Amino acid sequence: MEYELRHNDDTVLLFDITENFGISKIKKIVNKEKVPIGIMKDNSLNIADFSAWLDSRGIPAKREGIPYILEKESVQNVRELLFKNNGLGLTDHYWISEAGSDLQWKDINYFENDSGFGTLGEDIYLGTHESRVFNGKKPHSSASGMLPKKWVIKNDIRYLLKGSETAFRQEPFNEKIASQFIDCSLIEHVDYQLVNYKNNILSVCPNMLDNYHELISAYFASNNKKDRNESYYNHYIRSCKELGIKGDIKTSLDQMIVIDYLIGNTDRHWSNFGVIRNSDTLQVERLAPLYDHGASFFPKTHHLDIIGENTNLKCQSFKKTQAENLKLVKDFSWLNKDSLKILPDIVKTELNKNKYGSEKRTEIIIKSIRNRIDSFRRYMGIEIKNIHSRKI
Repeated sequence: MEYELRHNDDTVLLFDITENFGISKIKKIVNKEKVPIGIMKDNSLNIADFSAWLDSRGIPAKREGIPYILEKESVQNVRELLFKNNGLGLTDHYWISEAGSDLQWKDINYFENDSGFGTLGEDIYLGTHESRVFNGKKPHSSASGMLPKKWVIKNDIRYLLKGSETAFRQEPFNEKIASQFIDCSLIEHVDYQLVNYKNNILSVCPNMLDNYHELISAYFASNNKKDRNESYYNHYIRSCKELGIKGDIKTSLDQMIVIDYLIGNTDRHWSNFGVIRNSDTLQVERLAPLYDHGASFFPKTHHLDIIGENTNLKCQSFKKTQAENLKLVKDFSWLNKDSLKILPDIVKTELNKNKYGSEKRTEIIIKSIRNRIDSFRRYMGIEIKNIHSRKI
């Protein structure tokens, strides 16, 4: 069967699929200018790269509860679920349709239309069992990442609700803590709050995008040739400049590195940061604000193992460990040093609200964060008073 990849109402390319919704052939590139950034190499596009890009748009097959979601949606796999929903999402303006379809962007996109929000059975994407599921398109089907999540609308604003995947159910609280801390640091970021949804604590944030802008992950934004002696850090800076971003790219990346170091974020992989493009002009305008901090503060680690893990915490962006990543930062003049003093108190206040946590666990997490602040202070060569002034 022949399908089209579209951007807004423009056909980008034509491709064939198999019975299992695999890509069997890329038949024709219709609009080269609108081919997604980072998937063409040497002016050609192969099936593997296009398939990987398509898969990045949907929910991962390894997410908890996927078998139940597939059953209730009457599909065989996550790729079929993606096609059932026309590959639509709330991160960009790409979508897929059968070749020759008369569907139009204005009638089908989630930025302007309410279809799929608040419909029957939506909570299966939050891990809730439902007796019936509305058999229509849902934006939740393209909300990537391992955490259960769904989209809702309030006062015409699209909000993303996110749950947790661990026994401690700590991830929503981590989002709130990180958001408060970044706020104090005066760094651009997506604001996360907590909401009690059907007796479950979830994080909630507004969509950072609108019907005029789209997100391109760092993976695809920098999926060009890296020079042999070029670091991943410098390669990403160069890639952003080549895409047309003006201004101080380095400081924004340094802020991300420092924040992740201090909060112990181990999940800043190359799909958890990126750039923002104007969907009409196709001009890449700026770096995306900081988002997605659920993996901070050791949510998957038993409290008896936290201290040991904290000594050499892993990293998934430019280096293999947080400590190595921090060495990339040479200028800290942008830092609000007072924000370091209040981080342990924010952690204590928010984690104490988590009924699945414990006083002992919170105490160990705070101790580990204080150790990270101390290490950071030593690396910077500055004195920060009163970090340990308040007892837990």
